[in-house]
Amino acid sequence: NQHYHKISAMLEDFGVRVALLTGSTKTMERREIYKELADGSINVVIGTHALIQEQVAFKKLGLVIIDEQHRFGVVQRLALINKGDRPDILAMTATPIPRSLALTVYGDTALSEIRHLPAGRKPIKSYWKTSSQLDEVYSLMHQQLAEGFQIYAVTPLISESET
Repeated sequence: NQHYHKISAMLEDFGVRVALLTGSTKTMERREIYKELADGSINVVIGTHALIQEQVAFKKLGLVIIDEQHRFGVVQRLALINKGDRPDILAMTATPIPRSLALTVYGDTALSEIRHLPAGRKPIKSYWKTSSQLDEVYSLMHQQLAEGFQIYAVTPLISESET
């Protein structure tokens, strides 16, 4: 919603039609958005995972911007990207995950970094540790929790399993 309102306001003077598509979009409005995306009446669509649904078709998808890209799996991102004919892609995250970094080495991906935090933001510390350093990791986690901090851990899911 925040992106939709900000981008709509920025583009309205240029005659650019912007729509919002989320899981909570009402059925009638959703159908209208599907139709207008397919015929090109809507120029920009902001949305959630609702954009990767099979019913969503674009007349000519040229740019995909994925915010918080770590919330999208590989298959989900591919489903969205495949709705266009090789669209340009900008994937953003404040949490660089191993898969994203690996794409800069093995894929057709370039890495850009914003080096200045917004005013009032404290820096985030990220660490890379191996499994042989697990005791050190648990110790640091325990220490941080004892000091009242929160922990955000990112681990890869290779494939679904019961464990």
